Amino acid sequence: MAKNNKEKDKTKKLSDNELMTAILSYIGILVLIPLLVIKVKDRNDFIRFHLSQGLTLFIIEVAIAVVQRILAAIPFIGWILASLISLLWVIILIIVIIAIIKAVQNEKWEIPVVNSFSKHFRLK
Repeated sequence: MAKNNKEKDKTKKLSDNELMTAILSYIGILVLIPLLVIKVKDRNDFIRFHLSQGLTLFIIEVAIAVVQRILAAIPFIGWILASLISLLWVIILIIVIIAIIKAVQNEKWEIPVVNSFSKHFRLK
């Protein structure tokens, strides 16, 4: 029965609102646009899912940027660690690309670590 619901969701055509929300949700600070613009009553389950994951991913990105800046201020060891953190940005970029593709295909891809944190955001 669950497979039938998934198949129905995939065949349902996304509205322009849902498509733009799905894309903007994963592009850094642009997650704030649909979060602030889309009325609460217009947010369906698809929109809430992608907004919560996108917001969580954005918070993680900000935390990584802060840590990287702090480490970059520490001579030698901090510079090396800050350089290693740069690899995280490549991983995040890959995750963002995959998440956008899945969202445009009308799929709810649960990003492994991000999704467990995003469940704490109760977006209405």
